[in-house]
Amino acid sequence: MRTAAELRAALAAPAPRLIKVRGVIDVRQDCTSYAVDGYTLPAYLAAYDPAVWGRDSEPSGPLEDARAASAQRQLAAIGFPVGSDTTIVGDGRGAGITGASLRIHSASNVIVRNLTFRDTRDCFPQWDPTDGAEGNWNSAYDAVSLQRATNVWVDHNTFTDQPHPDSAAPSYFGRPFQQHDGSLDMTNGTDLVTASHNLFEDHGKTMLIGSSNTSTTDPGKLRVSVHHNVFRNVEERLPRVRFGQVHVYNNLYEPGPTFVYAWGVGVQSALYVENNYVKLGGGGSVEDLIHNWGGTAITETGTLVDGRPVDVLAAFNAANPTARLSGDAGWTPTLNRGLEPTHRIKNLRAGALQRERYHVAKGTDFDTVQAAVDAAPAGTTITLGKGVYREVLRVPATKRDLTLKGSTGTARDVVIDYDNAGGTPKPDGTTHGTTGSATATIEADGFTARDLTFSNSFDRAAHPEITATQAVAVKATGDRQYYDRVRFLGHQDTLYADTRSADTRARQYYRGCEIVGDVDFVFGRATAVFDQVRIHALHRDGEPAGYVTAASTRRDNPHGFLVVNSTITSDAPDGSYYLGRPWHPGGDPDAIGSVVIRDTRLPAAVKAAPWTDMSGFPWRGARFAEYRNSGPGAGTGADRPQLTAEQARQHTVRAYLGDWIPA
Repeated sequence: MRTAAELRAALAAPAPRLIKVRGVIDVRQDCTSYAVDGYTLPAYLAAYDPAVWGRDSEPSGPLEDARAASAQRQLAAIGFPVGSDTTIVGDGRGAGITGASLRIHSASNVIVRNLTFRDTRDCFPQWDPTDGAEGNWNSAYDAVSLQRATNVWVDHNTFTDQPHPDSAAPSYFGRPFQQHDGSLDMTNGTDLVTASHNLFEDHGKTMLIGSSNTSTTDPGKLRVSVHHNVFRNVEERLPRVRFGQVHVYNNLYEPGPTFVYAWGVGVQSALYVENNYVKLGGGGSVEDLIHNWGGTAITETGTLVDGRPVDVLAAFNAANPTARLSGDAGWTPTLNRGLEPTHRIKNLRAGALQRERYHVAKGTDFDTVQAAVDAAPAGTTITLGKGVYREVLRVPATKRDLTLKGSTGTARDVVIDYDNAGGTPKPDGTTHGTTGSATATIEADGFTARDLTFSNSFDRAAHPEITATQAVAVKATGDRQYYDRVRFLGHQDTLYADTRSADTRARQYYRGCEIVGDVDFVFGRATAVFDQVRIHALHRDGEPAGYVTAASTRRDNPHGFLVVNSTITSDAPDGSYYLGRPWHPGGDPDAIGSVVIRDTRLPAAVKAAPWTDMSGFPWRGARFAEYRNSGPGAGTGADRPQLTAEQARQHTVRAYLGDWIPA
């Protein structure tokens, strides 16, 4: 199966079924496509703001009804019912299902294996001001949901919220806008389940076993084994248990900075926690490994914390004298296949088989670049087939060391293009702004792009109603980003070479590239080296014809933009182009732009006085300089600061990139 339609048809076929998933089936759509009855998030926020609605009752009325109807429409699109006698398995490396919810309800004899489940995201979380002291946003849709299910084996799968983890989500009403529910939840009388050799990462509420404290279907059921799983950078429910006899053994726990707890001891639960290895270097403390949710006992034995034997229950009881638990869960597991000494779990590997390389083109692994990026583990190489990919792309910070490369070795053959401008309206009535106009936003450290084109094809002449004509092809904010033989095409604000925030730095190396534009088309605060690059300044009507750079380098950073061993070309009239002007975003006085252009051929279009003021800030207050340039646009004089030979030794590729040597 390669598509959602094929998967749905296979699940509806007569049992028994063996379903093989090839590649990644991505069922996600834009959230606005599910919205009905006038639902919008801004309207929902306005209606149920605690300052308006209060905190004494859950939302009700037309907008809450519209939210619920929109949620049902999403469920119909992303929910995949799984019947009895079904095996779903990923066929080889890299197989997965993105944005979907497998619903194993009232079914038995089911196996789910070697699949990566990503980003099962609820577009329509409900605000509940009565949930806890401060209220909470509550989402639906587990990646894999077991209800009234029996004899189920979930093995060698990967569960992740990437590329949209809740940790990166905004907050509304002072609470995180949580859009992900469980990774693997077992409720409503589910029984006889094994979860083994799975990887759970970058998630909040991970594994819930048991429906509610008052359930009448759960007692006597929920017999579950959870073994040889890796829980990495997850927050809670590892698992949380009500009623069931649950054996949790030989798992590896690697908490992250937002860790809450691992083993939740709920009403009438019988948790037997045995020979688990915990690494606390990323966050959390020993006493937080257990949480009492109304239970009375837990058997906890054989735990190693950072290699040392630790009595976790004793630590919990000492820290929680009013919620103490006994150390006898009242049973001893006998079905403990593969039980190992704890020290062997230190370097446990689990999860679905992943590819080191992906291919994007019709009929290959993925049809879109974004789908491949979303699926790819850090360090993956993604090869793009010849063609134009019309989409908006985001490479989040979590996708470190990713490589995108064109398949033909010629940048013109592989194009990622879109046409948003800063003033282009969005569905909610707002506009994109400069940052939001970017065709590609590259946030990840260690990113490499080769032999492809990034383009923003916004047409100013075709849209005279849009006055904010900034149209970014790439916004790059990560450190150690390498662009090799890449083209950047646009007009105003083509390449936004920036950092994640004003107090961070980012080194970027552009080698053998082509950059095209007219107004401030190389701009930002990154430490960016342009080596053996062709910069083409387009002819724009008016005087001046344009500006090549608009650096906003921070005052304490000696290295902004370095253009070296390059060529600037233009078909604009002689003496009509500025090399740059100083950009002070929001009037920031600490944005003291730094641009050095050296050993570069300049066209006749460059003005005799090539630097100019911007927004009231004089260019002489910036750090602009040239050195050993050539061509008809080169020159010297009072308006063309030149580096001395000694100063030039501080403005080299090596000085700018430091200890990073691009491969």
